[in-house]
Amino acid sequence: MSKIFIDPGHGGHDPGAVGNRSREKDNVLKVALRLKTILEGYGHEVRLSRSTDVFIPLGERARLANAWGADYYFSLHDNSATATATGFETFVYNGSVSAATTKIQNAVHSSIANQIGIRDRGKKRANFAVLRLTHMPAVLVEYAFISNYSDETILIDEVEKLALLTAQGIVNYAGGKKDVAAVPNKPTPKPVAKTEKLTIELEFTSGTLRKVVETFLGSKLQQEIAVNAASERGYSSSWVNKQTDGAAANGDLVALMIGAGVKEFK
Repeated sequence: MSKIFIDPGHGGHDPGAVGNRSREKDNVLKVALRLKTILEGYGHEVRLSRSTDVFIPLGERARLANAWGADYYFSLHDNSATATATGFETFVYNGSVSAATTKIQNAVHSSIANQIGIRDRGKKRANFAVLRLTHMPAVLVEYAFISNYSDETILIDEVEKLALLTAQGIVNYAGGKKDVAAVPNKPTPKPVAKTEKLTIELEFTSGTLRKVVETFLGSKLQQEIAVNAASERGYSSSWVNKQTDGAAANGDLVALMIGAGVKEFK
């Protein structure tokens, strides 16, 4: 199998691009750590430029990959521009590159672009230091725009998906002892048959909390307080009316209680 060098960008005093809810250095490190584990599971030897929040100069990143004799190098990043900019893109060096470089860019790019669920901005070339100074096929990945709310949500919430899609592209070209599982854009919920009864069991770490909930479930007055508060907070009237009609199950009532944020019952 191959020796693969994964380089999560930035780190330490360099946060990279900063969004409203996350920082580039943190987002890409999470993907890199998961990507390492996945690729090792497919028989590859993997090293990271950093596995913690430390700063490493660009030249040192390339030197580490070269000194190790890596077969492939991948630099992971988040993009940033305006609040409306969106999409995924990859880069290779804009000078002379090997056929292998182009092929592995194609493989990784296609794997991610086909399932990430945002605009494909294309396969590009640039004079980035880590692409210029490395001696093996090297690809820089810009997953999405941290400056765009929807794109940033992908960067925060879909770490596993980004790692799997990246691994799939690498395995498609470099090989592996098994296939990486396909990752849908959204998980498909398991349907519940109409004849099935959904049972909710509550566990309590506090006897006081258990008493509060049990008292709530036994008091129509407290339920009405919760229902009115839930209604004021925008809960569907058709659902809220279940309590009035006596059709609400305990799970419905507790959900209303929590959603309403009722802290005190009268």
